[in-house]
Amino acid sequence: MECRAMKPIVDGIKNTYNRCMKLERVNFHERSAWRDLLFPFATPEFVLLDSQNNILYRWFGSVEADEFAAVLDPLCKG
Repeated sequence: MECRAMKPIVDGIKNTYNRCMKLERVNFHERSAWRDLLFPFATPEFVLLDSQNNILYRWFGSVEADEFAAVLDPLCKG
């Protein structure tokens, strides 16, 4: 189930960062390889992985756009 309050922020992340990183949506309630890898703790939850699928950062609950920007903007410069 998608948190409706987060939809505008999720859409904003997709629009802003899809040029510099791959974005995947993982359903907290469905068994999958991504879910097994991420071992989610809460919903909504957002996880930043490196190219070897190591977890670099996690956000939980309702997160403001500027909290994502603080971590993701430096990764997408250049």
